[in-house]
Amino acid sequence: MQITHLEIHQVDASKRGKWIFVQLHTDAGLSGLGEASQSGNDGLVIAALQQLGPQLKGIDPTQVEAIWERLARGAAIFSGDAGRIGATALSAVDQALWDLAGKAMDVPAWKLMGGKRRDKIRLYANLNRGTDDRSPQGFANAARRAVDAGFQAVKSTPFDEVQWRRMDRDGFARDTERGIERLVKTREAIGDEIELLVDCHQRFDLATAFKVAEKLSPLNLYWFEEPVPRDQVDALRQLRLHSGQTIAGGEALVGREGFWDYIVQGAVDVLMPDVKHAGGITECRRIAALAEMAQMPIAPHSPAGPVSTMAGVHLAATVANFTVLEHAFGEVAWRGELVRPGENIVDGFIMVPDAPGLGIELDEAVLAAHRLS
Repeated sequence: MQITHLEIHQVDASKRGKWIFVQLHTDAGLSGLGEASQSGNDGLVIAALQQLGPQLKGIDPTQVEAIWERLARGAAIFSGDAGRIGATALSAVDQALWDLAGKAMDVPAWKLMGGKRRDKIRLYANLNRGTDDRSPQGFANAARRAVDAGFQAVKSTPFDEVQWRRMDRDGFARDTERGIERLVKTREAIGDEIELLVDCHQRFDLATAFKVAEKLSPLNLYWFEEPVPRDQVDALRQLRLHSGQTIAGGEALVGREGFWDYIVQGAVDVLMPDVKHAGGITECRRIAALAEMAQMPIAPHSPAGPVSTMAGVHLAATVANFTVLEHAFGEVAWRGELVRPGENIVDGFIMVPDAPGLGIELDEAVLAAHRLS
């Protein structure tokens, strides 16, 4: 079996962005799926994928890690901002290769990775893209919808207006308090038994982050994600050690090299590699192994489409230090129809599939209805 060509599908997901899916086709009639959404520059990612396509033609797709090594070395992708583009393209190809390898051998991808450690994967609902009403009550209502859908953990992004580089403007303190009010309303709406996660999107300086962390203490947060810029490793470590909050981060880091300082310096409590950007399933498993040596759990970042979610499910099923997987809740009403079979989510857990490869296919009719090109 050989790869014949690479196909790119752009899907109009929502006003917050589109989903980009990759499909590797073979001369045996099998195809594999991957996802390259939310890189920060869709045009450059598509160009990178178009460059990778000819390099993959004629290759046996079952040699997943050998292909990864060759492509990663050739592209020299794991450095700087441009590295994220190349890493996103490689990550999508890697997901598709695991899908193809499993289909070729008629086994689920997790079996090729050594077997699954769990039959179902705990999810948290990321509410950001599904929250149109950004008032405190709007945030609370979005969280309540997720809880009513069975999720036992929800993530809010309440500090939209705050930016530490503009601390001199009028209203900085007011906007910070508004974010806290959103979280207070959310906690009131979901009660004390539901886990509440907060993504700060790097909006604070260190001093403000400490103040906000203290004010949020009564809300009993599950974690306090990226409160300061992610390259401020020492500041993150100080917050981890002294804020009283569980610090999570690493969603945009690329490759083992990118995660190394976080792990060896203890920058965060919970590491968040993204299967779409960090280097695919292959590299995320290696990152997880490094983190395991430091007794650092991983919670894969994944606020995108159902293909990357399922790639994250196979990753989560096979690593020892997994804790919870991100799920983009409420972004589009037709998400569950885009893949077959649909995502099997019960009481906030997604079932690990036993079908070959990643265990899903794109629904051609739904894809056609929402495809951009």
